Amino acid sequence: MRIGELRHRVTILHQTDGVDEWGAPAPGQWVPLATVWACVEGLRGNEYWQAQQLVDQADHRITIRYRRDVTAQMRVQHDGRLFEIRAALDRDGRRRWLELICREVLPWQNEARSQSP
Repeated sequence: MRIGELRHRVTILHQTDGVDEWGAPAPGQWVPLATVWACVEGLRGNEYWQAQQLVDQADHRITIRYRRDVTAQMRVQHDGRLFEIRAALDRDGRRRWLELICREVLPWQNEARSQSP
């Protein structure tokens, strides 16, 4: 990977801790952790019938400079799109690059998750 390939601006989001009206732990809001340069690549896109419903799947690899604070519980926002991080990999172990294997969160999925108890 060359530094010139990092030509996309992405925002890494993490979820804050929240509490519900009874004081129990509940998911909080997604807030920015950092805005960094990245290389965003689409790995594959599939449309297929599963359980008699059309399911869209889009997998992406987002490569950024190594950061210790990025985990698989975070999300990436890029160009009006939202991606869930499935894995954060330091492939060569040299702490130079971090590969984020992501799945796009479709708008209807995002709304359903925020409304679920």
